[in-house]
Amino acid sequence: MTQLLALDAGGTSTRAVALDHDGEVLGLGRSTAGNPTAAGIVPAAEAVAAAARAALPPGTTSDMAVLAMAGEQSDAFRAEVEQRLAAYGVTRVVLDHDLLALFCSGTASLEGYALIAGTGTVAARVRDGSLERVVGGRGWLLGDAGGGFWIGREVVRAVVSALDGQAEATALTQDVLGALGIVADPAYEAGRVSAIRQLVSAVYARRPVALAELAPLAFAAAAAGDPVARRVVVAASEALADLLDAVRVPDLEGPVVVGGSVVARGVLQAPPALSVDLTPPARGVAVTAVPDGLVGAAVLALRHTGAEVDDARFERLRAAIRLPQPA
Repeated sequence: MTQLLALDAGGTSTRAVALDHDGEVLGLGRSTAGNPTAAGIVPAAEAVAAAARAALPPGTTSDMAVLAMAGEQSDAFRAEVEQRLAAYGVTRVVLDHDLLALFCSGTASLEGYALIAGTGTVAARVRDGSLERVVGGRGWLLGDAGGGFWIGREVVRAVVSALDGQAEATALTQDVLGALGIVADPAYEAGRVSAIRQLVSAVYARRPVALAELAPLAFAAAAAGDPVARRVVVAASEALADLLDAVRVPDLEGPVVVGGSVVARGVLQAPPALSVDLTPPARGVAVTAVPDGLVGAAVLALRHTGAEVDDARFERLRAAIRLPQPA
């Protein structure tokens, strides 16, 4: 019996769902990073195949796979994925944008807006079921203001400036030193010098985007009342709202779907004492937050077969596709 495969390939994990052609969920799977930019072409293709294998029930194959992913959809990556999924009967691989899958994870509507703010940031306008305009997604070196890397970099800069005596003290100092395993007592001059030396070495020894791991420290310190951290997260929220504004137009209201740890677990889940100062992602318009793009990938897979996904079918998909979220 042939099925459909829908996959959401992210920089941390790859999620998969097997469906029949009526949209009934038959299996779910998860594997490691399936984004070739994050993991490399071959490891990412292997992760996609592993997630597909976990989702397909024994004895079944799939005639089509829809893969939602960020970044460049290169011919080399497609070839690696096609080669591996052929073992499961797949004869057609469709690569879709993760922004479109994210949007379709939050609504059955064919038009509206999507915003992803995780390590990086990107926003899109969706019209007639397709991406009409995309802004952002330029990576840590050229953009991604308001994302996890951007916040983490601002946090480290604030800590270095505080240790150097060039800026005000911040609770982030001990938080960052602890997170990076740095042992030093910045209450004394020698300790400050040692802390800066170790901090600089630790940061430059890691991949630049690893600074995104420090973003939750900013939200926690801001919620606890640290003014330095508060300025960082307020600026991040303003940058995300500006990014979404760049794709919004007066003639398209539509739902707004958001995802990614910074917006979903940071901005939207901030306590009242902090959220009062944060700029809402859509500047007051209600948003729908989703954990990932797997439901949307399933929606896209069905639509690629010509099937209609109305509100009722969408709600059935959303209820059935519930992979446990990693801790």
